[in-house]
Amino acid sequence: MDEIGQKLRNARIKKGYTIDDLQQVTKIQKRYLIAIEEGQFDHLPGDFYVRAFIKQYSDAVGISSDDLLEEYKSEIPDSQPKEPVQSEENNTRSIKEESSSFFSNLGNYIPQIIVGIIVIVIIAVIAFGMVHKNQSASSVTIPKDNTEQTAKKSSDTKKSTSTKKSTTKSTAKKSSTTLSVKESSTSGTYTVKNLPSSGTNVVVTAKNGQAWIQFQEGSNTTWQQALSSGDKKTTKITSSTSTFSIQTGNINNTEVSIGGKSVDLSSVSDGSSIVQTLTFNVE
Repeated sequence: MDEIGQKLRNARIKKGYTIDDLQQVTKIQKRYLIAIEEGQFDHLPGDFYVRAFIKQYSDAVGISSDDLLEEYKSEIPDSQPKEPVQSEENNTRSIKEESSSFFSNLGNYIPQIIVGIIVIVIIAVIAFGMVHKNQSASSVTIPKDNTEQTAKKSSDTKKSTSTKKSTTKSTAKKSSTTLSVKESSTSGTYTVKNLPSSGTNVVVTAKNGQAWIQFQEGSNTTWQQALSSGDKKTTKITSSTSTFSIQTGNINNTEVSIGGKSVDLSSVSDGSSIVQTLTFNVE
């Protein structure tokens, strides 16, 4: 057993402490306390803990830790060993040598760097000259051909004349494409011509009394209702409509207009029956 460990052990026993008691007082693990008493400092976590644990141990058993550490300082490891100064000097010297080597090597490449810069400048000058030359060539002014202008004026004159003639023809054509409603050879059947592409309105009016009306487009019933005297019902038919019909319960009280044009119902009104079906075929 080491001398310092024996001295601490004797002080502990004199104090009446067991190892377990001392562990509670110092908060140092039991195995480390035993290692100190046995002088086995290499079993402790490190040199710093050797001095620290001995100090706590001695204070706990009533021994002056400072006197103890001083008395056995040759046996207790130093917690802060001095690092050789030479190592730092060597590191500094190594850094300086590396820095000096870098600039030395860089100096060896200076001629190549200068040549590379000169080549780049020459290439840039040549490229700029070529671009400037192309821009100058593209900006050459080409004289205008007066002959082409004269021909253009003549062409514009012909187009103007042609446009006027076309306008005159269009006006004449419009006058011949006016909406018309004519009764066919079959009673109660009418032909509608020149229906506008946007469609037109069909207005059914009850006059002089009530009339029950049913309006159909093709085979589909659009609406049906009884109209009192003076009532009007407007239905818009489109250019896609090929046929529509109006069934009236009292032809004598019914008026029909298409696109503002009144439909002549005199031939069906003179019949024996007041219930009539008016059929309109769109061409």
